[in-house]
Amino acid sequence: MSAPRTPGAAGNVPPEGLDRPVQDGRVPADPADLLAAWLPADDDPERPVCTLSTVDDEGVPDARTVLVSGRRGAGVTFHTEGSSRKARQLAARPVAAVVVRWPELARQVVLRGRVERTDPGDEALAFARRSRYLQLLAGINTDALAAEDRATRERVYARIDAETPDPPQPESWTGYALVPHEVTFWEGSDAAPSRRARYTRAGDGWSASFVAG
Repeated sequence: MSAPRTPGAAGNVPPEGLDRPVQDGRVPADPADLLAAWLPADDDPERPVCTLSTVDDEGVPDARTVLVSGRRGAGVTFHTEGSSRKARQLAARPVAAVVVRWPELARQVVLRGRVERTDPGDEALAFARRSRYLQLLAGINTDALAAEDRATRERVYARIDAETPDPPQPESWTGYALVPHEVTFWEGSDAAPSRRARYTRAGDGWSASFVAG
């Protein structure tokens, strides 16, 4: 009689029937194809969130959670207020890493590379696709308002919500595209060790290898 199998940890067990190209060793030659399969369409209102890591003036990593606005080739786009700390860090050091995780699917993708500004058309489209709440936040969520007490902040938000039928795009609204030189897809398993497929830019193409999860 065989011993019972040790179950995978939470976030490491995929649902039954999920396609698992990394575990099965049948990933495409271009990471853009797998990224397109994992991310929702750019016009899908259910946007995934990611951890965006940048570097400050002293070379220390910084991180926060932002929405993934869309996909651009093997990379992603994201948008923020142009005077934010992350925007200042990207202006000084235009490199970043992004982690998107789906614990319910036992999936994760990590992108590392340089960051470029997107064009005004992309910024306008991304803002139009934001929920009304996030559109309002883009214009009012300042450090000055954050310093106020809760009652004041709720009162200000309620007033602006009532007075603004069509929230305008802030002048400082800024879009970025992460152009990766490395893309790593991770898949968990309940029957084997987790596994990663790592793509590294090689000239105009990509080289791929499987590494431990």
